[in-house]
Amino acid sequence: MTSEQVKEAEKRLTDAAKAARVELEKTGTPDYDSRAHQRAVEEERNAQESLDQARASA
Repeated sequence: MTSEQVKEAEKRLTDAAKAARVELEKTGTPDYDSRAHQRAVEEERNAQESLDQARASA
């Protein structure tokens, strides 16, 4: 993969981590949705795996 693809994977991971953090901070409030939190955590995990693959291929 190119360095641009690695940068894109890093950006996706950063965005996914932020989304997961936002959902985590809602814990204990009426706005908390456990399914949304789980989706955000899963997306963060997938983004990390993609980044690891991109770095391995670079």
